Amino acid sequence: MKSPVLFDLDETLLSRAASVRIFVEQQFWGKDLGRFTSLDTLCDRFMMLDARGTVSKSVVYKIITQEMGLGCTDCGRALFDEYEANAWRHAFAFDGMRELLLWLRGDGRKIGIVSNGQTHIQLRSLLALNLDRLVDTYLISEAEACRKPEPEIFRRAAQRLAAAPQDCIFVGDSPHADMAGARAVHMRTVWFQNALPWPDDFDWRPDAIVSSLGDVRGVVENLDGGA
Repeated sequence: MKSPVLFDLDETLLSRAASVRIFVEQQFWGKDLGRFTSLDTLCDRFMMLDARGTVSKSVVYKIITQEMGLGCTDCGRALFDEYEANAWRHAFAFDGMRELLLWLRGDGRKIGIVSNGQTHIQLRSLLALNLDRLVDTYLISEAEACRKPEPEIFRRAAQRLAAAPQDCIFVGDSPHADMAGARAVHMRTVWFQNALPWPDDFDWRPDAIVSSLGDVRGVVENLDGGA
């Protein structure tokens, strides 16, 4: 059997930063920005507060509206509700995502996604990119009650593809959540070198490094010995 391939979602298949920024730009377009001198400045601050999705959006919007200084106590909540309802419509994939997944399917490989996050948010992003039609399974941490880098979620992903963990290849951007987690269950690791640096305290390296999804095909073939 050819090696199944598992992917992270945010910043691996989904360009999350671009998706969020596009939504925020449209959300604040034409609005009174208060103390912010430009829309770009506000968006830069929003993305800084967001910290790659590690800070709750309700907190981000509360801080942003306070810094705007417009004196609107409910504005942050209203903007957050709008984000919850509509941000998924702006989901933006990295170049080559669909082509890669179609090639993997055509090559007879099973495909899965393992994502940390809230089920309703991650599922909407999956559906917006038609990933439910392109992969065989997906696991979202909230629904699974475990999250990367915990070994259990990686084991479950392999099991749902009817494979042993050591037979799978995992592609992701986070050294800690993706690479260390997959390595702990003996999956082969492909680091999507996106924005996060490789930790200085890691005394090991991933099995392969890519800078675009277009590089993944060749890496998968090489890891499978040219299969």
